Amino acid sequence: MTRIKPYLSPYLFAGLLFSVSHCVAAEPFAYPETNPFMATVAGTPEDLKAPVPDEIDVQQDDLSVRVLPDRKLPSALSRYRDLQFRVAWQDKPAPLTFLIAGTGSGFDSARMDYLKRLLWQAGMHVIVLSSPSNFDFIAAASNSGMPGVGAEDARDLHTAMTLALQEAQDKKGFEVTEFRLAGFSLGALHAAFVAELDSHLGQFNFSKVLLLNPPVDLYSSVGRLDELSYTRVDGVSDSESFYEHIFQKLSRHFAQGGNGDIQSSLFYEIQNSPEALTDPELAMLIGAVFRFSAADLNFMSDLINNGGRFAPVGKEIKVSTSLTPYLRRALFCDFTCYINNQLWPAWEAKNAGRSIEDMAYETSLRSLSSFLQGNPNVAAVSNADDFILTRDDYQFLADTFGERAYLYPHGGHGGNLDYKPVADRYMTFLQGGAHE
Repeated sequence: MTRIKPYLSPYLFAGLLFSVSHCVAAEPFAYPETNPFMATVAGTPEDLKAPVPDEIDVQQDDLSVRVLPDRKLPSALSRYRDLQFRVAWQDKPAPLTFLIAGTGSGFDSARMDYLKRLLWQAGMHVIVLSSPSNFDFIAAASNSGMPGVGAEDARDLHTAMTLALQEAQDKKGFEVTEFRLAGFSLGALHAAFVAELDSHLGQFNFSKVLLLNPPVDLYSSVGRLDELSYTRVDGVSDSESFYEHIFQKLSRHFAQGGNGDIQSSLFYEIQNSPEALTDPELAMLIGAVFRFSAADLNFMSDLINNGGRFAPVGKEIKVSTSLTPYLRRALFCDFTCYINNQLWPAWEAKNAGRSIEDMAYETSLRSLSSFLQGNPNVAAVSNADDFILTRDDYQFLADTFGERAYLYPHGGHGGNLDYKPVADRYMTFLQGGAHE
């Protein structure tokens, strides 16, 4: 059975908490979900969330910009020639915050929509960009078509941000007083690299940079995510039977009179019923979501670079061509497979004599230590039970960010970001308030 121990145990955390107690919120932390998998999947109960306006009340629009005018794409992917992004704006001069989505996520994901509303409500303009690991960004804005190297992704993002800002101001006519930057998960790592790049370019001069649940060592973190999809569940032999297994659980729950609102039932009501999902089931569910993101990444990168791993080289892929067979093949290749078979060979060809460990280090937060250490304009939010981190990663965040490390005992991977005390704290930082 796959061991589900990529997060810190309560005993390890108790010892670590003593050494970083100055980083933890002074007020009692009452986030209710102590299971990291459940927290990640379910998030925060509605009555404990930081309130945000309804989506329909936000002044916003979706725009697009041509980032790579010379990029050639198959006709089936022609709709991805322009990079789409979302902008929400104020009617008066205001700070603008760029938001970068997490692993494999688009600008229109639920997580980004919540954060966008939170920022907009606080009086900011907001531009939301897809993750460089998402298929639309790979097609429209990734120069190499092969994301995963920190400095290269940062350059792609910086260019996309510049063009998106110009397009948004041309179309909507708003005035920006200063620039801020935030990202979630992989987007947080990207935000750190973009901020470091901009410190040399001096274009945006970000007044605040907020890293929400960043990985420290990216390739190690995605390896832990890969492991989740291989978690053994009793009575389940493969991913197809896993989904059937989960379906049968939900069916039995609803047949016994469960609430028909899946959004609330799946994560709260069902967990207090005989059909509650076990830790291995929750872990595999999370792993499966990331596995589909890895498939998109593998397929799009291979297609753009004519790798021939999933779609034959030279085969014309038309609008009418079914991509299902190719994507099905890509599902057998996880993030680690992508790094070993696509990213590393391409990087090695340009960096002769250097190792995969060098590539991993240069794409980690550790490589940015001199920029992050003591920088009052950069803060990080994380949880001791975040399964993308090790004990050493968590300690690195505490040591590097000091009082700018907003560290909590539980919340999984981003599960408590909408919990009001947590949101209030990082919003205070982002708006230039004093550290608590």
